[in-house]
Amino acid sequence: MGTVEHRGKNSWRIGTQIKVGDEWQWVRFPLRMDPNLSEDAQAREAERELKKLEARLAGKPSDVPTLREWSETWLAKHLSMDASPVTVANYRYLLSSRILPQLGDLPLTDLTPARLTDWLYNLRKETRKSTRLKDEQLKRPRRKGEQLITDAQASKTLSAKTAQNYLGCVKTMLAAAVRVGLLEYNPADRVQGPKRRKKKRATLPEPEVIALLNLIINEAETPLKLAVLLAMLCSLRLGEVGALRYPSVDWDAGTITVDRALKYTPAEGAFIAEPKTEAGDRVVTLPPSMIRILHDAMWDDVMEAQDEPEKWRGDYWIVHSRHGARVNKDTPSKWFRKFADEHGYQGLTFHGLRHVHASMLLKHHVDIQSVSARMGHSDPSVTLRAYADAMPALDQDAAATMDQLLLATGSVVPAPGTAIPVSGTVLPAAGTVLPAADPAADPSADPDPDDPAAIS
Repeated sequence: MGTVEHRGKNSWRIGTQIKVGDEWQWVRFPLRMDPNLSEDAQAREAERELKKLEARLAGKPSDVPTLREWSETWLAKHLSMDASPVTVANYRYLLSSRILPQLGDLPLTDLTPARLTDWLYNLRKETRKSTRLKDEQLKRPRRKGEQLITDAQASKTLSAKTAQNYLGCVKTMLAAAVRVGLLEYNPADRVQGPKRRKKKRATLPEPEVIALLNLIINEAETPLKLAVLLAMLCSLRLGEVGALRYPSVDWDAGTITVDRALKYTPAEGAFIAEPKTEAGDRVVTLPPSMIRILHDAMWDDVMEAQDEPEKWRGDYWIVHSRHGARVNKDTPSKWFRKFADEHGYQGLTFHGLRHVHASMLLKHHVDIQSVSARMGHSDPSVTLRAYADAMPALDQDAAATMDQLLLATGSVVPAPGTAIPVSGTVLPAAGTVLPAADPAADPSADPDPDDPAAIS
């Protein structure tokens, strides 16, 4: 029969007896508990440790599941019921790639904050992997210049964001173990995640936005033109663009309903499902000129379907491939990346068009609530955090408002002819002796008492 002793603040001891020859001897171990746990929680944790000790001494397997065993239960009973297939596929990749090979055989109760911290530290030193299919798995050979991963990329260690994704997966999985009583607390909550600098979102100055729109309208093929305009002018995501059909357009109201998204997983292939978030299910007002472009494109499809009915495979898709067939999820992105590189917009991605959309609206003083709704963000604070650096004009307006309050006191009045410095003004170097002001040039200046001509 084992014992559990409470020996002081956060201090416990467990013990059990084993038979050595004809005698029974005590085997005892001290335990130092997490001070954030209540005394009752510490007692339950000590009982678990006692059971593990007795199982080890008796040569019996522990009743605590390993992380590998728990991961399958978690995926099947806790995650798959509510998460999208894409989310489940992403978690499966994180688990199979770097979590289970290193931590999978450990019982859940052995995953201490210290052990997880060591795992994360070593994880940060690993090099990157490619998730693209290998050459032998492709239906067609790769084009010249295409690589699974470049040598430069392969030599880089994991980014802070990627390491956060792995830690987040472990944290989410162990949180479910806490909820069902397998753990008293989540050890991953006490692991300090890697810090990462927030990258500024790539966007374009307004003249370059207009130039890009002009190129797209006049030089791009119709499917690419529609895809880019829907992303840049309506802030649609790549998957949302691929799932749009003409019946989603309300021609009278001038709106388009976004309630589906084209998604892909290796197990299921391409499929249509709900948008990324509940807020992604939205109605977006179309720019009036965009309605005309969509209308003309639809009638072009109608005429092609009538001229070549035996070839037409369309189902009213707005952005489609040859003969109206539905596009693959990443096809518009590949179309745009090639077009952008050829026309001097290197580095601008299809998803970056959403950033252009938000930046232009904020620059033109559209309120954050409206921008958030068009973006399909779950909360305006998400939009504000993401695009705060795209709001310099609003900051200038704020300064001007405060200046009006200051001037309204009457105590601060700019002298006649005083110019407010503008951006780009070069200030004098430190220690420079500035020329004295000419009283004659400023009638508001006090007269010089030593100048008789000035006193009259």
